[in-house]
Amino acid sequence: MKSLLQKRDNRGKRLIALVDGEHYPDVTRDAVRLLKRYFSGDFSGVVFLGGTEKMVLDDLEAYFEEKVFTIKDLDRDFCGALEFFKPDITYDLSDEPVVDYRARMKIASFCMFYGCSYMGPDFFFSWEKRDIKLAKKTISVIGTGKRIGKTAISSYMARLFSEEDINVAILAMGRGGPEKPQLIRGDEVDIDSGYLLELNKKGLHASSDYIEDAMLSEITTIGCRRCGGGFAGRIFMTNLKEGARMADRLDSSLIIVEGSGASIPGIDTDRNICVIGAFQDWTSIVGYLGIYRIMLADMVILTMCEEPMADRKKIEMLESKVKKYNPGAVILRTIFRPKPLSNIKGKKVFLAMTADPIIRSNIEKYLEKEYGCTISRSSFNLSRRDELRKELASCPGFDTILTELKAAAVDVLTDYASKNKKEVSYIDNIPIVTSKGKDMKKGIMKLIRQG
Repeated sequence: MKSLLQKRDNRGKRLIALVDGEHYPDVTRDAVRLLKRYFSGDFSGVVFLGGTEKMVLDDLEAYFEEKVFTIKDLDRDFCGALEFFKPDITYDLSDEPVVDYRARMKIASFCMFYGCSYMGPDFFFSWEKRDIKLAKKTISVIGTGKRIGKTAISSYMARLFSEEDINVAILAMGRGGPEKPQLIRGDEVDIDSGYLLELNKKGLHASSDYIEDAMLSEITTIGCRRCGGGFAGRIFMTNLKEGARMADRLDSSLIIVEGSGASIPGIDTDRNICVIGAFQDWTSIVGYLGIYRIMLADMVILTMCEEPMADRKKIEMLESKVKKYNPGAVILRTIFRPKPLSNIKGKKVFLAMTADPIIRSNIEKYLEKEYGCTISRSSFNLSRRDELRKELASCPGFDTILTELKAAAVDVLTDYASKNKKEVSYIDNIPIVTSKGKDMKKGIMKLIRQG
């Protein structure tokens, strides 16, 4: 404990202690005194989290000789304690059964949202300000996990803004992004199979998000890289700051800042949109500070809101949880439907996606009905190259490969199409709002026009 507190210069910082009633009062009081002795900053007070097995005292403030804020309900009251004390660091002296790991993840989320670090005897959630600020208007698209539709949402938003004559660009980061930030003018470059294969030959990640964004939206995009992602979305290594400088030099008036996985770009954006997959388990969302991401959001987009991915009861539960932690956020239910970027009418198609195979029937029926094609085979192994190659080799006659733009879409599928004289078409996943009476375009346009 001593080393965790003393490794940082805490002069001028404010500290509060979290305590519970499962410890004997004298033990807790001595621990608080020791904590104050180790801390080089200002001790602001104590937050009592409950539990009365051993802590039976009428006047906690007199006992601790400190201001005490009593919590009756963690979800309802804890943020009030943070507003009251305005700490820089919250130190947790509580323990099970009053505070289990799930409660600690909530506490961490609340602390992160209020700009406060959270620590205990063997852990430290360090809050650091998103310190990159662009001169232009910005809106971020972050998420509670991977493959929940952030890139599809970002691209769709970009097209909506373009329709309103708003000069928009996308600043994206990814685990396969370039060593130096790269700019693509999607309205000038023809991003086709040949272009992608050429990138692949150069050893570049030809399906990085900024390339997909440029292909789908035909706007200017900037691609950055990142490695590592903390509980609160902090990144270990990134060239996002250099990418932000490039974005500021563009003639664009609005920048969409696209997150990667559950990581949050270190840019202080004007507005935030959080994407949640309706299939995600609520416990897993909470487990890696999903509540913090939800609290940051001006709008929450629930994706894949259809059976068998998620039934009505599950979707309503997610909406109620979002409203609980962020009552002011706009919530939209959506589903995705694939839109081929070229004509596939009358074609026999080998379809490749990263989606869950449980929606195979939904996707196949939609494509065949809307675009007049025949699906010869659907593969949901786009992220598993060996299985994908086996399915490709064993598929009966087809003349067109229809695929999302993921890594294997280029080095396996596009390469196969080129060598075997097959056509290849890429997919744009279009978000369709299923919330009654709600319109994504109106909601997003209202967001960027606020303030």
